[in-house]
Amino acid sequence: MKNLLRVNNLKTEFKKNKSSVIAIEGVSFNINEGEIVGLVGESGSGKSVTSLSIMRLLDEQGKVTDGSVEFKGVNLLNLSKNEIRKLRGKQMSMIFQDPMSSLNPVLKIGDQLMEGSKLHLGFSKIEAKKHSIKMLDLVGIPSPENILTRYPHQLSGGMCQRVMIAMAMACNPELLIADEPTTALDVTIQAQIMELLLELKEKKNMGILLITHDLGVVAEMCDKVLVMYAGRIVEKANVLDLFEAPKHPYTKGLIASVPKLGNGDSELPFIEGKVPSLGDMPKGCKFSPRCNIAMDICFSKEPKLIKISQNRECRCHFVEEKES
Repeated sequence: MKNLLRVNNLKTEFKKNKSSVIAIEGVSFNINEGEIVGLVGESGSGKSVTSLSIMRLLDEQGKVTDGSVEFKGVNLLNLSKNEIRKLRGKQMSMIFQDPMSSLNPVLKIGDQLMEGSKLHLGFSKIEAKKHSIKMLDLVGIPSPENILTRYPHQLSGGMCQRVMIAMAMACNPELLIADEPTTALDVTIQAQIMELLLELKEKKNMGILLITHDLGVVAEMCDKVLVMYAGRIVEKANVLDLFEAPKHPYTKGLIASVPKLGNGDSELPFIEGKVPSLGDMPKGCKFSPRCNIAMDICFSKEPKLIKISQNRECRCHFVEEKES
């Protein structure tokens, strides 16, 4: 498989008053052509910041302070604003988490949808309109011709989400970052969208970074999984290995907390506590205050991401001991 995206030792910080806080640190992973990589973790773990750092869409307060993001061998962090704009929307695209705030409220859906194909594909207005109708139909929107004339506030959250997906896929990108792509959709439409992503992956050999809370979607869709906690990747594995034998205590807690059929009235396991805030990170292992196997070393020394097999890495002081 040909490598498409290589993220190496990525570190992103946000200004806070006169100081700064670290949102993500030491994040490294690869995405190959035709591969779906899942990025999972609780809210506040750094998943969206990772995606925005890759796409260079951080706000004024955010800045990548270390590492590299190579797309087809080119470090995106070294490109000018004009150069990165030519890539975004054409070769690499993103489905945002909140469609209502991502769409321009004063522009019609058609104008927003046609912009990308006119800019990147060189379509005329008539060609762009036909292409936009085709894309809306592809994501399961009824009467797409009428939708082009509407404003975002005239559509439901689910419809806006499908419009965002159509926009992201309009120029047949080689890399798609999907940040919770089915959040506002009902189960039937979720299944259709996921089926569409799989279909596009097969047809276009597209690489996909799928950010989601839904471990069921990860199990069904992904080839590899990255588990993120407090701005760090705590486990990397092939999807089958991860679900068959999770290594990190956090990964075990996430998988155990998924409801299972046939459990009846039995109490659902959960991870106590919450993800720490950026300005108040614990010393040592960031998961230690919530970990049921934490020892003294966990509260004083942060573990490194250790390679425990060919396709497996884990950030835990006791992982080598377990493996041996």
